[in-house]
Amino acid sequence: MELLNEKIRNDGFYSVGFNPLIEQYIMIVIICHWFWFERYYLISKEEYEWFDSAIQKLDDLAHDCYRQGVKHPRFYCSELECENTTEQVTNLRTLLTNSKPTE
Repeated sequence: MELLNEKIRNDGFYSVGFNPLIEQYIMIVIICHWFWFERYYLISKEEYEWFDSAIQKLDDLAHDCYRQGVKHPRFYCSELECENTTEQVTNLRTLLTNSKPTE
């Protein structure tokens, strides 16, 4: 997946950036269980900019996304396909292949 100007928060297990294909800012939250996978959440440009201006607010948002998981209102899709609806599976494929689905 392509993220422009990606900013990585190693000790928070997340990153943020802009995806030009869907024209949205995205937060990637790394989930660690018996294996690692990523969940993707839509964020605003202002929230993206918190990385440099209000990192605690961004940490809190990442923690909230992690805690609520797929039930968070900003949830876009998950690498773990069983967590996705049909629409979210399409979202995931769009992100991972860097191409919009044909209609």
